[in-house]
Amino acid sequence: MKTNFFLLSLLLLSIGFQLSAQDDTNEQKKAYIKFGPKFGLDLNANLNNLPTGTDISNELKGNYQFGGFMQFGRRLYFQPEFMYAVINTTDVQNEPTSLEFYKIPVHIGLKFFDIGLLSLHISGGAIYTHIGGEAFTFDKEKIAYQIGAGVDIFDFITTDIRYTLAKGKTLADQMNDFTANGGTINLTVGLKL
Repeated sequence: MKTNFFLLSLLLLSIGFQLSAQDDTNEQKKAYIKFGPKFGLDLNANLNNLPTGTDISNELKGNYQFGGFMQFGRRLYFQPEFMYAVINTTDVQNEPTSLEFYKIPVHIGLKFFDIGLLSLHISGGAIYTHIGGEAFTFDKEKIAYQIGAGVDIFDFITTDIRYTLAKGKTLADQMNDFTANGGTINLTVGLKL
């Protein structure tokens, strides 16, 4: 009797493990799609004079962007975005003016460190920038390339820092130029829904 009970328990336990393993496999095969709002700014940064919280707050008053993104894939992912950007500046007559842009970044990224609470990722891709108010015509000269890195917190909050590469320069020249003279970096925060 004890032997039958032991064998029945072992059989039920092994069936339970088998079903559990199948659930895990099915969970990994499900499509991983996240989307959500994203906002941020382009920030002039110099490694010799890093911006403070006050500098970033002042930049947000005249320079902001918001939009949305979709992310397809868990570890290796494809992420298109659409951002509306505003930059308040002065024109040639020193009069205040506001410039509007539509930015469409399309990135491929890789999560390389994931402990559940947070994960780190790198990404790179193209960005198409269209000036607001102009008739839309596709112009390949408006395509630039970005590289970046970021942190996801609880797989709910995503942060990114990106650098747009200058055309016609090698990556080594751009890194040296950024180290010596600074440059514009893009900071964004989004919510994964």
